[in-house]
Amino acid sequence: MKKRKKYRPHYQKCAYLFIMPSMIILTIFVFIPLVSSLVISLLNMNIFMKDISFAGLTNFKQLFQDSRVGNATFNSLYFTLFEVPLQVGLALLLAMYVAKNNKYTKLLRSTYYLPFVCSMTAISIVWSMLLDPNMGLVPYWLEQIGLDSVSFLKDPNLAMPTVIVVTAWKGFGYTLTLITAAVLNISASLYEAADMDGAGQWKKFIHITIPGIFPTISFCVVTTTISALQVFDQTYVMTQGGPLNRTETVVQYIYDRGFQTAPYDLGYASSISVYLFVIIAVITFVLKKLVLNKGEEAND
Repeated sequence: MKKRKKYRPHYQKCAYLFIMPSMIILTIFVFIPLVSSLVISLLNMNIFMKDISFAGLTNFKQLFQDSRVGNATFNSLYFTLFEVPLQVGLALLLAMYVAKNNKYTKLLRSTYYLPFVCSMTAISIVWSMLLDPNMGLVPYWLEQIGLDSVSFLKDPNLAMPTVIVVTAWKGFGYTLTLITAAVLNISASLYEAADMDGAGQWKKFIHITIPGIFPTISFCVVTTTISALQVFDQTYVMTQGGPLNRTETVVQYIYDRGFQTAPYDLGYASSISVYLFVIIAVITFVLKKLVLNKGEEAND
């Protein structure tokens, strides 16, 4: 019998060379800032980096007593809870219509994808103008059909739902692309067998399409959730956190305390960023257990 060669790590040197550029980028832009935030959160430090002193856990004690942190956390979770299902659900429904390889559906998929490649800041500015009660096109159309003009971004009850809808509209093209690719990868023989058994469109969707693309849906849910918890651009541009702080998110409050409102407290802002990191890590871990693992099992 031939002796099996022992596994030696140096056989993988070529693989390490390939992943090195990504690891360098992650180290510079993710790991180092993460560690820096943790260190700064334990200090008293302003934006000018003067009179630096050790604060210990004082900043963390302060954030748990800060009502604006609680409000911002609620707003971020509220945004995530509604934006993620809306974006993924919309992409899932449209995927059933555009999951065909013809010129018309390819054009539709490209059109839906266009908002995703645009800047969130630019999209927010355009929608702010469209929804403006004085000069916006949407309030004008409402008046033309006999409805009262609505201040979508100035009404405390409508501001966050409006931001959610705009965000879902902007991002669902990417999710649609992933789900459509997964749908097109399902074997046509499964649908043919279902047709022979007399299954309708709804049964085929539930029993063939959903199980076939569940790993992709799981991936979209997790990544969209992580992105939603870090929402900043659209709320900052469209509402500036108002009205009455009803759209102020955790990231926006971090920016406000660290760079916008005096005294510019980088230590306290960093402690809030660590707090947000923990929230995202816990939610991601739970989603991985509940959603991603099921997706992997379905794929197997």
